[in-house]
Amino acid sequence: MIALNAGRQASCASVTGGVRGAEAQLRYVDVGERQVTFTFGPSSFSNDFGVPRFDVGPADGATPPPELATGTRGLSISFQGASGFNPDLSPSYVGPSVLVPETSGPLREAAVTNDTGRRLSWRLMIAGPVCPTVTTNTYVWGKSPRAQVTLTFSQRAWITAEHGATYVGSPILAPVLVTGLGFSPRSTVTLRIAGQLVDSGQSDEGGRVEKGIFVPKLPPGFYELSVTDGTGRSATYRLMVTDEL
Repeated sequence: MIALNAGRQASCASVTGGVRGAEAQLRYVDVGERQVTFTFGPSSFSNDFGVPRFDVGPADGATPPPELATGTRGLSISFQGASGFNPDLSPSYVGPSVLVPETSGPLREAAVTNDTGRRLSWRLMIAGPVCPTVTTNTYVWGKSPRAQVTLTFSQRAWITAEHGATYVGSPILAPVLVTGLGFSPRSTVTLRIAGQLVDSGQSDEGGRVEKGIFVPKLPPGFYELSVTDGTGRSATYRLMVTDEL
C-alpha cells in the first residue's frame, strides 16, 4: 500500500507507484463524489501480476467538457502494462468510457483517454483546489487475484464491493466481498445496506477491511453500502443488487 496526500493546493504533486513490469487487465472502475477506484485482474499477456506501474499528475492540455469548464481542472492517471482489452482484443473492462458520479463533489468526471500498447490512461475532472490521496490494495476474489489503485479527495476511508455475478463460475448465493482502506487500525466495523445492519467485522493493523457479506432480500436496484468503524469514520459504495444476489 502507498499513500500520498498533497492536501489543498493550487497544483498537485505528481505521484508514482505500482510494480514495474507487472501486467494486468482493467476489470472495473468505480466512481463516487470523492473517490475513483481502478480494479485490475490477471492478464494472459504475462504471469507477472501486480499493481501496474502508474503515474498521477496534471492532465496537460486537457479541455474540460462545456458543462465542466468552470472551476475544474484535469488530473491524469496513466498505467504501464495495463489495458481494458485482453491480448486477444476481447474487452476485460466492459464499463462506460466516461463515468460521472451520481452526487456532486470534488470528482466530477472520469474518462478513458488512451488504451494502446499496454498503456492505459484516464482523465479526472476535479472541482476546487483539492489533491488526491493515492492508495493501493490487493485481494483475492474466488480464484482471481485483484489489484486496486484508488484516488480519494478529502475522504479518509474508501470501500469497493465485488459479488459473484461479476465473474464466471460463481457459486449460487455467493457473498459480496467488501474491501477497503483508511479505517482506524484494529477497529470493529459495521456494514449496512440502505441503513440496515447486515454484518460486522474488524479492520487490521493497517486500517484495511476485507469482509464477505450476504445481501438481504431486496428488489433489484442501487443501494448504499456503508462501512463504519468504532471512531465513526465511514465510507460508502453504490451497490447494485441484481436477481443473482
